Amino acid sequence: MKLAVRNGTLVTPGGRYEADVECEDGRIAALVAWGRSSGGGDEVDATGLLVFPGFIDPHVHSRDPGLTEKEDFAHSTRAAAASGVTAILEMPNVVPPVSDAATFRERATQHARVAFVDFGLWGISIGAENLNELPGLVEEGAVGVKLFWGYALKRQTKQLVYNLADEPPENLILPPGNGDVLKVFETMARMGGLLAAHCEDRDILEATQHALGRKIEDYEDLLASRPDTAEAATIAVGAEFSQTTGCRFHVVHISSARGLEVVRAAQDRGIPITAETCPQYLTLTDESYETVGSLMKVYPPVRRAADRGALWKGVRDGVITSIGSDHAPHTAEEKRLGLATQPAGFVGVETLAPLMVNEALAGRLSSERLSWVLSEGTARLYGLYPQKGAILPGADADLTLVDPEGESVISNERLHSKHPVSPWNGVRLRGALKAAVLRGRVVMRDGEPVGDPEGQLVRPVRSQEVSFSRG
Repeated sequence: MKLAVRNGTLVTPGGRYEADVECEDGRIAALVAWGRSSGGGDEVDATGLLVFPGFIDPHVHSRDPGLTEKEDFAHSTRAAAASGVTAILEMPNVVPPVSDAATFRERATQHARVAFVDFGLWGISIGAENLNELPGLVEEGAVGVKLFWGYALKRQTKQLVYNLADEPPENLILPPGNGDVLKVFETMARMGGLLAAHCEDRDILEATQHALGRKIEDYEDLLASRPDTAEAATIAVGAEFSQTTGCRFHVVHISSARGLEVVRAAQDRGIPITAETCPQYLTLTDESYETVGSLMKVYPPVRRAADRGALWKGVRDGVITSIGSDHAPHTAEEKRLGLATQPAGFVGVETLAPLMVNEALAGRLSSERLSWVLSEGTARLYGLYPQKGAILPGADADLTLVDPEGESVISNERLHSKHPVSPWNGVRLRGALKAAVLRGRVVMRDGEPVGDPEGQLVRPVRSQEVSFSRG
Protein backbone atom coordinates (compact mmCIF):
# COMPACT_ATOMS: atom_id res chain seq x y z
CA MET A 1 0.00 0.00 0.00
CA LYS A 2 1.43 3.35 -1.08
CA LEU A 3 0.41 6.89 -0.23
CA ALA A 4 2.07 10.20 -1.07
CA VAL A 5 1.33 13.44 0.82
CA ARG A 6 2.40 16.12 -1.64
CA ASN A 7 3.22 19.82 -1.54
CA GLY A 8 2.88 20.30 2.22
CA THR A 9 5.11 22.13 4.69
CA LEU A 10 6.48 19.66 7.21
CA VAL A 11 6.59 20.99 10.78
CA THR A 12 9.00 19.38 13.22
CA PRO A 13 10.52 20.68 16.47
CA GLY A 14 13.69 21.37 14.48
CA GLY A 15 12.05 23.53 11.84
CA ARG A 16 9.86 23.62 8.74
CA TYR A 17 10.62 21.89 5.46
CA GLU A 18 8.96 21.84 2.05
CA ALA A 19 8.79 18.18 1.10
CA ASP A 20 6.56 15.36 -0.03
CA VAL A 21 6.10 12.37 2.27
CA GLU A 22 6.09 8.99 0.54
CA CYS A 23 4.52 6.19 2.56
CA GLU A 24 4.65 2.49 1.90
CA ASP A 25 3.34 -0.48 3.90
CA GLY A 26 2.48 1.72 6.87
CA ARG A 27 5.88 3.41 7.20
CA ILE A 28 7.44 6.58 5.84
CA ALA A 29 9.54 5.43 2.90
CA ALA A 30 11.11 8.73 1.84
CA LEU A 31 11.03 12.50 2.09
CA VAL A 32 11.56 14.17 -1.27
CA ALA A 33 11.51 17.70 -2.62
CA TRP A 34 8.25 18.98 -4.03
CA GLY A 35 7.61 17.65 -7.52
CA ARG A 36 10.22 14.90 -7.34
CA SER A 37 8.08 12.08 -5.96
CA SER A 38 8.26 8.80 -7.81
CA GLY A 39 4.48 8.53 -8.21
CA GLY A 40 2.20 5.54 -7.87
CA GLY A 41 -0.39 4.80 -5.21
CA ASP A 42 -2.86 7.16 -3.59
CA GLU A 43 -2.18 10.84 -3.07
CA VAL A 44 -3.16 13.57 -0.62
CA ASP A 45 -2.75 17.14 -1.84
CA ALA A 46 -1.33 19.15 1.06
CA THR A 47 -0.83 22.41 -0.82
CA GLY A 48 -0.99 25.27 1.69
CA LEU A 49 -1.16 22.87 4.63
CA LEU A 50 1.10 22.27 7.61
CA VAL A 51 2.04 18.61 7.98
CA PHE A 52 2.81 17.54 11.56
CA PRO A 53 3.92 14.19 12.92
CA GLY A 54 0.70 12.50 14.02
CA PHE A 55 -0.60 14.10 17.21
CA ILE A 56 -0.62 11.97 20.38
CA ASP A 57 -2.98 12.38 23.33
CA PRO A 58 -1.23 10.78 26.33
CA HIS A 59 -4.07 11.23 28.83
CA VAL A 60 -7.39 9.59 27.89
CA HIS A 61 -10.02 7.96 30.11
CA SER A 62 -12.31 5.96 27.80
CA ARG A 63 -14.20 4.38 30.76
CA ASP A 64 -14.05 1.00 29.02
CA PRO A 65 -14.83 -1.49 30.55
CA GLY A 66 -17.05 -1.07 33.57
CA LEU A 67 -18.20 2.52 33.09
CA THR A 68 -19.29 2.45 29.47
CA GLU A 69 -22.49 4.37 30.19
CA LYS A 70 -20.12 7.38 30.18
CA GLU A 71 -17.89 6.51 27.18
CA ASP A 72 -16.27 3.56 25.45
CA PHE A 73 -13.09 2.91 23.51
CA ALA A 74 -14.76 2.95 20.10
CA HIS A 75 -16.24 6.39 20.72
CA SER A 76 -13.09 7.91 22.23
CA THR A 77 -10.77 6.67 19.48
CA ARG A 78 -13.20 7.73 16.78
CA ALA A 79 -13.29 11.17 18.38
CA ALA A 80 -9.49 11.18 18.43
CA ALA A 81 -9.30 10.37 14.72
CA ALA A 82 -11.84 13.09 13.93
CA SER A 83 -9.48 15.75 15.32
CA GLY A 84 -6.19 14.51 13.86
CA VAL A 85 -4.99 12.59 16.92
CA THR A 86 -3.43 9.38 15.57
CA ALA A 87 -2.52 7.73 18.89
CA ILE A 88 -3.88 7.85 22.43
CA LEU A 89 -2.51 6.54 25.71
CA GLU A 90 -5.34 5.02 27.72
CA MET A 91 -5.51 5.51 31.48
CA PRO A 92 -5.89 2.41 33.68
CA ASN A 93 -8.58 3.34 36.25
CA VAL A 94 -11.50 1.39 34.82
CA VAL A 95 -13.38 -1.64 36.16
CA PRO A 96 -11.36 -3.78 36.56
CA PRO A 97 -8.24 -1.58 36.40
CA VAL A 98 -5.07 -2.48 34.51
CA SER A 99 -3.26 -3.61 37.65
CA ASP A 100 -1.40 -6.69 36.35
CA ALA A 101 0.03 -8.16 33.17
CA ALA A 102 -2.90 -10.52 32.54
CA THR A 103 -5.40 -7.66 32.61
CA PHE A 104 -3.08 -5.64 30.36
CA ARG A 105 -3.11 -8.40 27.72
CA GLU A 106 -6.88 -8.83 27.94
CA ARG A 107 -7.49 -5.09 27.65
CA ALA A 108 -5.13 -4.75 24.67
CA THR A 109 -7.02 -7.48 22.83
CA GLN A 110 -10.41 -5.94 23.61
CA HIS A 111 -9.43 -2.44 22.57
CA ALA A 112 -7.76 -3.51 19.32
CA ARG A 113 -11.12 -4.78 18.05
CA VAL A 114 -12.66 -1.29 18.05
CA ALA A 115 -9.76 1.22 17.96
CA PHE A 116 -9.84 3.86 15.24
CA VAL A 117 -6.32 5.04 16.13
CA ASP A 118 -3.25 3.40 17.63
CA PHE A 119 -3.08 3.19 21.40
CA GLY A 120 -0.82 2.53 24.35
CA LEU A 121 -1.95 1.37 27.77
CA TRP A 122 -1.10 2.70 31.21
CA GLY A 123 -0.86 0.43 34.23
CA ILE A 124 -2.06 1.42 37.68
CA SER A 125 -0.27 1.43 41.03
CA ILE A 126 -2.38 0.52 44.08
CA GLY A 127 0.48 0.92 46.53
CA ALA A 128 1.34 -2.28 48.40
CA GLU A 129 -1.72 -4.05 46.94
CA ASN A 130 -0.08 -4.64 43.55
CA LEU A 131 3.57 -3.69 44.10
CA ASN A 132 4.73 -7.10 42.89
CA GLU A 133 2.71 -6.73 39.68
CA LEU A 134 4.47 -3.56 38.50
CA PRO A 135 7.47 -5.31 36.89
CA GLY A 136 5.07 -7.46 34.86
CA LEU A 137 3.18 -4.40 33.67
CA VAL A 138 6.40 -2.72 32.55
CA GLU A 139 7.62 -5.86 30.79
CA GLU A 140 4.25 -6.35 29.09
CA GLY A 141 4.50 -2.89 27.53
CA ALA A 142 2.74 -0.36 29.74
CA VAL A 143 3.69 3.16 28.62
CA GLY A 144 3.83 4.10 32.28
CA VAL A 145 2.36 3.32 35.68
CA LYS A 146 0.00 5.86 37.22
CA LEU A 147 -0.39 6.45 40.93
CA PHE A 148 -3.57 8.25 41.99
CA TRP A 149 -1.68 9.67 44.93
CA GLY A 150 -3.89 10.18 47.96
CA TYR A 151 -6.97 8.43 46.61
CA ALA A 152 -8.67 5.45 48.24
CA LEU A 153 -10.18 2.68 46.12
CA LYS A 154 -13.26 0.55 46.49
CA ARG A 155 -11.94 -2.85 47.54
CA GLN A 156 -14.24 -4.84 45.28
CA THR A 157 -14.12 -2.83 42.05
CA LYS A 158 -10.92 -0.76 42.54
CA GLN A 159 -12.82 2.41 41.58
CA LEU A 160 -11.45 5.72 42.83
CA VAL A 161 -13.16 7.13 45.93
CA TYR A 162 -13.25 10.94 46.07
CA ASN A 163 -14.85 11.17 49.52
CA LEU A 164 -13.81 8.64 52.17
CA ALA A 165 -16.97 9.36 54.17
CA ASP A 166 -19.07 7.87 51.36
CA GLU A 167 -17.83 4.32 51.97
CA PRO A 168 -17.49 2.11 55.09
CA PRO A 169 -13.79 1.67 55.95
CA GLU A 170 -13.95 -2.10 55.46
CA ASN A 171 -14.92 -1.54 51.81
CA LEU A 172 -11.85 0.58 51.06
CA ILE A 173 -8.25 0.19 50.05
CA LEU A 174 -6.88 3.22 51.85
CA PRO A 175 -4.51 5.64 50.11
CA PRO A 176 -0.91 4.37 50.30
CA GLY A 177 1.34 6.06 52.82
CA ASN A 178 4.57 7.63 51.71
CA GLY A 179 6.53 4.57 52.83
CA ASP A 180 4.60 2.41 50.37
CA VAL A 181 4.84 5.10 47.70
CA LEU A 182 8.63 5.13 48.10
CA LYS A 183 8.64 1.38 47.44
CA VAL A 184 6.68 2.04 44.23
CA PHE A 185 9.37 4.56 43.17
CA GLU A 186 12.10 2.02 43.96
CA THR A 187 10.39 -0.73 41.98
CA MET A 188 9.81 1.46 38.94
CA ALA A 189 13.41 2.71 39.08
CA ARG A 190 14.71 -0.87 38.96
CA MET A 191 12.52 -1.58 35.92
CA GLY A 192 13.44 1.63 34.12
CA GLY A 193 9.76 2.50 33.83
CA LEU A 194 7.94 5.80 34.00
CA LEU A 195 5.90 6.56 37.13
CA ALA A 196 3.25 9.25 36.89
CA ALA A 197 0.96 10.67 39.53
CA HIS A 198 -2.16 12.69 40.08
CA CYS A 199 -0.63 15.15 42.53
CA GLU A 200 -3.00 16.45 45.20
CA ASP A 201 -2.18 15.81 48.85
CA ARG A 202 -5.13 14.06 50.51
CA ASP A 203 -4.47 15.43 54.02
CA ILE A 204 -4.34 19.00 52.73
CA LEU A 205 -7.56 18.49 50.76
CA GLU A 206 -9.34 17.08 53.80
CA ALA A 207 -8.12 19.93 56.01
CA THR A 208 -9.17 22.66 53.58
CA GLN A 209 -12.55 21.05 52.91
CA HIS A 210 -13.12 20.77 56.67
CA ALA A 211 -12.11 24.42 57.13
CA LEU A 212 -14.63 25.44 54.47
CA GLY A 213 -17.31 24.05 56.77
CA ARG A 214 -20.02 23.64 54.11
CA LYS A 215 -20.75 22.09 50.76
CA ILE A 216 -19.24 23.83 47.76
CA GLU A 217 -21.54 26.63 46.68
CA ASP A 218 -19.52 28.53 44.08
CA TYR A 219 -16.25 28.37 42.20
CA GLU A 220 -14.32 30.20 44.91
CA ASP A 221 -15.35 27.44 47.29
CA LEU A 222 -14.05 24.81 44.86
CA LEU A 223 -10.69 26.56 44.62
CA ALA A 224 -10.51 26.93 48.40
CA SER A 225 -11.20 23.23 48.85
CA ARG A 226 -8.47 22.13 46.41
CA PRO A 227 -5.64 24.67 46.85
CA ASP A 228 -2.45 24.83 44.81
CA THR A 229 -0.54 23.91 47.99
CA ALA A 230 -1.94 20.38 47.72
CA GLU A 231 -0.50 20.03 44.23
CA ALA A 232 2.87 21.61 44.99
CA ALA A 233 3.39 19.59 48.18
CA THR A 234 2.82 16.25 46.46
CA ILE A 235 5.07 17.19 43.55
CA ALA A 236 7.80 18.14 46.03
CA VAL A 237 7.60 14.74 47.75
CA GLY A 238 7.65 13.02 44.37
CA ALA A 239 10.71 15.00 43.35
CA GLU A 240 12.54 13.92 46.50
CA PHE A 241 11.61 10.28 45.93
CA SER A 242 12.71 10.59 42.31
CA GLN A 243 16.08 12.01 43.37
CA THR A 244 16.53 9.29 45.98
CA THR A 245 15.64 6.37 43.71
CA GLY A 246 16.45 7.60 40.20
CA CYS A 247 12.88 6.82 39.15
CA ARG A 248 11.56 8.82 36.20
CA PHE A 249 8.64 10.78 37.63
CA HIS A 250 5.94 12.48 35.58
CA VAL A 251 3.36 14.98 36.86
CA VAL A 252 0.12 14.71 34.91
CA HIS A 253 -2.34 17.59 34.39
CA ILE A 254 -0.30 20.18 36.29
CA SER A 255 -2.56 23.14 37.04
CA SER A 256 -0.71 25.73 39.13
CA ALA A 257 2.18 28.15 39.08
CA ARG A 258 3.34 26.83 42.45
CA GLY A 259 3.37 23.24 41.23
CA LEU A 260 5.31 24.27 38.16
CA GLU A 261 7.88 26.11 40.30
CA VAL A 262 8.59 22.84 42.11
CA VAL A 263 9.04 20.99 38.80
CA ARG A 264 11.33 23.70 37.45
CA ALA A 265 13.52 23.69 40.56
CA ALA A 266 13.76 19.91 40.53
CA GLN A 267 14.75 19.87 36.87
CA ASP A 268 17.43 22.48 37.63
CA ARG A 269 18.82 20.03 40.21
CA GLY A 270 19.01 17.28 37.58
CA ILE A 271 16.09 15.24 38.92
CA PRO A 272 14.36 13.19 36.17
CA ILE A 273 10.96 14.85 36.52
CA THR A 274 8.66 15.91 33.70
CA ALA A 275 5.25 17.54 33.50
CA GLU A 276 2.11 17.57 31.38
CA THR A 277 -0.62 20.18 31.28
CA CYS A 278 -3.98 20.32 29.52
CA PRO A 279 -5.96 22.73 27.32
CA GLN A 280 -8.33 23.57 30.17
CA TYR A 281 -5.48 25.03 32.20
CA LEU A 282 -4.14 26.94 29.19
CA THR A 283 -7.40 28.38 27.84
CA LEU A 284 -9.72 28.75 30.86
CA THR A 285 -9.45 30.50 34.25
CA ASP A 286 -11.68 30.88 37.28
CA GLU A 287 -13.31 33.82 35.48
CA SER A 288 -14.52 31.42 32.77
CA TYR A 289 -16.99 30.02 35.29
CA GLU A 290 -19.34 32.92 34.61
CA THR A 291 -19.92 31.67 31.06
CA VAL A 292 -19.02 27.97 31.17
CA GLY A 293 -20.56 27.14 34.55
CA SER A 294 -20.11 23.93 36.51
CA LEU A 295 -19.35 21.98 33.32
CA MET A 296 -15.72 23.10 33.68
CA LYS A 297 -15.28 21.19 36.96
CA VAL A 298 -12.09 19.11 36.85
CA TYR A 299 -9.52 17.89 39.39
CA PRO A 300 -7.17 19.61 39.90
CA PRO A 301 -9.35 22.65 39.23
CA VAL A 302 -8.84 25.35 36.63
CA ARG A 303 -7.19 28.20 38.56
CA ARG A 304 -6.30 31.89 38.15
CA ALA A 305 -4.99 33.87 35.20
CA ALA A 306 -1.54 33.97 36.87
CA ASP A 307 -1.46 30.17 36.90
CA ARG A 308 -2.40 30.06 33.23
CA GLY A 309 0.37 32.50 32.39
CA ALA A 310 2.95 30.47 34.30
CA LEU A 311 1.87 27.27 32.55
CA TRP A 312 2.21 28.91 29.14
CA LYS A 313 5.73 29.95 30.04
CA GLY A 314 6.43 26.34 31.03
CA VAL A 315 5.14 25.10 27.69
CA ARG A 316 7.28 27.56 25.77
CA ASP A 317 10.53 27.09 27.69
CA GLY A 318 10.32 23.30 27.95
CA VAL A 319 9.59 22.71 31.63
CA ILE A 320 6.33 21.18 30.38
CA THR A 321 7.12 18.33 28.00
CA SER A 322 3.68 17.23 26.87
CA ILE A 323 0.06 18.34 26.56
CA GLY A 324 -2.79 15.88 27.03
CA SER A 325 -6.54 16.28 27.11
CA ASP A 326 -7.43 14.39 30.32
CA HIS A 327 -10.49 13.23 28.37
CA ALA A 328 -12.75 12.12 31.25
CA PRO A 329 -16.37 11.86 30.10
CA HIS A 330 -19.49 11.57 32.20
CA THR A 331 -23.10 11.34 31.14
CA ALA A 332 -24.84 14.52 30.08
CA GLU A 333 -27.16 14.11 33.05
CA GLU A 334 -24.22 13.98 35.48
CA LYS A 335 -22.63 17.09 34.00
CA ARG A 336 -25.89 18.99 34.46
CA LEU A 337 -25.66 18.56 38.22
CA GLY A 338 -24.52 21.41 40.40
CA LEU A 339 -20.93 22.24 41.19
CA ALA A 340 -20.97 20.42 44.54
CA THR A 341 -22.38 17.10 43.27
CA GLN A 342 -21.35 16.62 39.66
CA PRO A 343 -18.31 14.42 38.94
CA ALA A 344 -15.09 16.08 37.81
CA GLY A 345 -14.02 15.75 34.18
CA PHE A 346 -15.34 16.28 30.66
CA VAL A 347 -14.76 15.22 27.05
CA GLY A 348 -11.51 16.50 25.57
CA VAL A 349 -9.76 14.15 23.15
CA GLU A 350 -11.49 15.73 20.15
CA THR A 351 -10.79 19.32 21.20
CA LEU A 352 -7.12 18.93 22.20
CA ALA A 353 -5.72 19.48 18.71
CA PRO A 354 -8.09 22.26 17.53
CA LEU A 355 -7.53 24.26 20.72
CA MET A 356 -3.74 23.93 20.62
CA VAL A 357 -3.57 24.68 16.89
CA ASN A 358 -5.57 27.84 17.57
CA GLU A 359 -3.14 28.84 20.33
CA ALA A 360 -0.17 28.33 18.01
CA LEU A 361 -1.74 30.36 15.21
CA ALA A 362 -2.56 33.08 17.73
CA GLY A 363 1.15 33.28 18.61
CA ARG A 364 1.13 31.79 22.10
CA LEU A 365 3.57 29.10 21.02
CA SER A 366 5.37 28.34 17.79
CA SER A 367 4.23 25.63 15.42
CA GLU A 368 7.58 23.95 16.03
CA ARG A 369 6.92 23.88 19.77
CA LEU A 370 3.42 22.52 19.07
CA SER A 371 5.06 19.72 17.10
CA TRP A 372 7.11 18.90 20.21
CA VAL A 373 4.37 18.92 22.87
CA LEU A 374 1.77 17.08 20.77
CA SER A 375 4.10 14.76 18.84
CA GLU A 376 7.84 14.26 19.27
CA GLY A 377 8.22 15.27 22.91
CA THR A 378 5.29 13.13 23.97
CA ALA A 379 6.55 10.18 21.94
CA ARG A 380 10.02 10.49 23.48
CA LEU A 381 8.64 10.75 26.99
CA TYR A 382 6.75 7.48 26.65
CA GLY A 383 9.46 5.58 24.78
CA LEU A 384 7.58 5.55 21.46
CA TYR A 385 10.01 7.64 19.40
CA PRO A 386 10.87 7.31 16.52
CA GLN A 387 8.06 4.85 15.76
CA LYS A 388 5.69 7.67 16.67
CA GLY A 389 6.17 11.42 16.74
CA ALA A 390 8.57 11.62 13.80
CA ILE A 391 8.50 12.45 10.10
CA LEU A 392 11.47 10.28 9.23
CA PRO A 393 12.05 7.30 6.95
CA GLY A 394 11.17 4.15 8.85
CA ALA A 395 8.75 5.83 11.27
CA ASP A 396 5.09 4.95 11.28
CA ALA A 397 3.39 7.00 8.57
CA ASP A 398 1.30 9.03 11.03
CA LEU A 399 0.58 12.60 9.93
CA THR A 400 -1.77 15.41 10.97
CA LEU A 401 -2.58 18.02 8.31
CA VAL A 402 -3.62 21.54 9.34
CA ASP A 403 -4.90 24.42 7.23
CA PRO A 404 -3.46 27.54 8.92
CA GLU A 405 -5.77 29.80 6.89
CA GLY A 406 -8.92 27.90 7.80
CA GLU A 407 -11.14 28.19 10.80
CA SER A 408 -13.32 25.89 12.85
CA VAL A 409 -15.99 26.00 15.53
CA ILE A 410 -16.24 23.54 18.41
CA SER A 411 -19.80 22.26 18.35
CA ASN A 412 -21.37 19.65 20.60
CA GLU A 413 -23.42 18.51 17.60
CA ARG A 414 -20.25 17.56 15.67
CA LEU A 415 -18.32 15.86 18.47
CA HIS A 416 -18.03 12.07 18.32
CA SER A 417 -17.96 11.06 22.00
CA LYS A 418 -20.87 9.19 23.55
CA HIS A 419 -21.86 12.29 25.56
CA PRO A 420 -20.65 15.27 23.51
CA VAL A 421 -20.84 18.09 26.04
CA SER A 422 -17.83 20.43 25.83
CA PRO A 423 -16.96 23.51 27.88
CA TRP A 424 -15.74 25.04 24.61
CA ASN A 425 -19.03 24.56 22.76
CA GLY A 426 -19.49 27.44 20.33
CA VAL A 427 -15.89 28.66 20.49
CA ARG A 428 -14.53 29.78 17.11
CA LEU A 429 -10.91 28.84 16.41
CA ARG A 430 -8.16 29.67 13.95
CA GLY A 431 -6.99 26.80 11.78
CA ALA A 432 -8.74 23.70 10.54
CA LEU A 433 -7.78 20.03 10.91
CA LYS A 434 -7.99 18.84 7.31
CA ALA A 435 -6.75 15.24 7.33
CA ALA A 436 -5.05 12.57 9.39
CA VAL A 437 -2.97 9.63 8.23
CA LEU A 438 -2.46 6.55 10.39
CA ARG A 439 0.25 4.13 9.23
CA GLY A 440 -0.16 5.29 5.64
CA ARG A 441 -3.96 5.20 5.61
CA VAL A 442 -6.21 8.29 5.63
CA VAL A 443 -8.41 8.06 8.75
CA MET A 444 -9.88 11.59 8.78
CA ARG A 445 -10.94 14.17 6.25
CA ASP A 446 -12.35 17.59 7.18
CA GLY A 447 -13.08 16.60 10.76
CA GLU A 448 -14.85 13.32 10.02
CA PRO A 449 -13.35 9.85 10.60
CA VAL A 450 -12.83 7.69 7.53
CA GLY A 451 -12.72 3.91 7.24
CA ASP A 452 -12.92 1.04 9.67
CA PRO A 453 -11.22 0.67 13.07
CA GLU A 454 -7.69 -0.60 12.48
CA GLY A 455 -5.82 0.82 15.47
CA GLN A 456 -3.01 -1.23 17.02
CA LEU A 457 -1.31 -1.44 20.40
CA VAL A 458 2.02 0.36 20.65
CA ARG A 459 4.65 -0.46 23.27
CA PRO A 460 7.63 1.55 24.52
CA VAL A 461 11.09 0.81 23.17
CA ARG A 462 12.94 0.25 26.43
CA SER A 463 16.42 0.41 24.89
CA GLN A 464 16.10 3.97 23.59
CA GLU A 465 17.46 6.95 25.45
CA VAL A 466 14.62 9.25 26.51
CA SER A 467 15.49 12.92 26.76
CA PHE A 468 14.28 14.91 29.77
CA SER A 469 16.05 18.11 28.83
CA ARG A 470 13.99 21.20 28.20
CA GLY A 471 12.88 21.49 24.60
